[in-house]
Amino acid sequence: MDIKFNEADKTLEIKDGLRKNVFLIKFLMILNLINSVLNLSDLNSGNFGFIKIIWAILGAISIVILYKFIVKKSSLEKVPIDQIKGLKERIFMGRKKYFLELNNGKNRDLLEVKSESDFKQLKKMLQKNDIQV
Repeated sequence: MDIKFNEADKTLEIKDGLRKNVFLIKFLMILNLINSVLNLSDLNSGNFGFIKIIWAILGAISIVILYKFIVKKSSLEKVPIDQIKGLKERIFMGRKKYFLELNNGKNRDLLEVKSESDFKQLKKMLQKNDIQV
């Protein structure tokens, strides 16, 4: 677990490479959306076939994923303590996933916290620094 509390500027430093992954996903979804719009742009030809339906579905999926990663997720590497609302966990497909809930309504996934012992250690660190968990 590579999560540290920086006392100087009161931030939680998370080094897990999430920022690069989220940027890559956003970039690919924007490219996919542009590609689907370009493939659907000649609708006045009259034939709305199977390929057009596939591109419409891919465009809709890209919009949903972009919404999720722009509005609902955060990839901050230095999270200020005053922005943290709490530490949460959810079970997805039988695996526990841990995340920080932020005051602006976004969630910061904690990829480095994989076990219950890591979760307890992080919880203890946050409680020590006056963050309600």
